[in-house]
Amino acid sequence: MNQSAYKISSEREIENLIARYTHLLDKGDLAEVGALFAHGRIGSLGAYTDGADIESMLRSNLQIYSNGTPQTAHVTTNTTIHINDEESSATAKSYLVIYQQDSERSFPLQVIMTGTYDDIFVRIDGKWQFKERSLSMGFAGDLSHHANPNGPSAKILKNNG
Repeated sequence: MNQSAYKISSEREIENLIARYTHLLDKGDLAEVGALFAHGRIGSLGAYTDGADIESMLRSNLQIYSNGTPQTAHVTTNTTIHINDEESSATAKSYLVIYQQDSERSFPLQVIMTGTYDDIFVRIDGKWQFKERSLSMGFAGDLSHHANPNGPSAKILKNNG
């Protein structure tokens, strides 16, 4: 059945948007991650990046491997969603767990970080869009194979560490 033949709920559409972000990020499609924020921005470590600059921000902060990916698996879970009465805006909160493995440099599969995503969504032309995504780090493991050691986030983490 063609998906356009039926209507999915707003909650499910938002869950799909949250999942699409992690799928694109893990496969290294940073341009498409940026496109998800055409009407929004991402915040982490106290700084926000607008939609047009998200791809560049991600490239400067992450290590991308020869296969074009960050060699991660981002898992979002325990998502709670609240949609306003007019169904024009929504908020969501999700737990985040990031797994990583780098077999080329003998880095075994492990959890490298946990945290939470706080999201704000808006409905534009009947479609849910990210307005704002904020990442709050919970626990940090070995990020040496994930964060670009010369990137802005690594420098902030080092100074706050």
